[in-house]
Amino acid sequence: MIIALDTEESLMQLGVPEVAVAATVSGALQAIADAPPHFALLDYNLGDESSEEVAEELERHGIPFYFVTGYGDAVSKLSASKALGVLQKPYSPADLQKLLQALPPRKQG
Repeated sequence: MIIALDTEESLMQLGVPEVAVAATVSGALQAIADAPPHFALLDYNLGDESSEEVAEELERHGIPFYFVTGYGDAVSKLSASKALGVLQKPYSPADLQKLLQALPPRKQG
């Protein structure tokens, strides 16, 4: 959770106006339902859960996302998703800046 909060702060410093942090699959699904995001960063390992279900929901809504993981072996599992990529932990604000610059343009309407 500390990494998530640090990432939230970094994203806001990089100009992201609003960041939602969810520690569980159900919390993330509710956040998507309440206010669909422009993009998402999904930590693959959420303790007893993985974020695969969240990725599926983002795909259904056409919301771009990246997986974040510190587990190199998880990358092969993630390649079947429509993730834009995998951000390996540890990462820096500069890594987040590159990720933001690589996002597809936001759809209007």
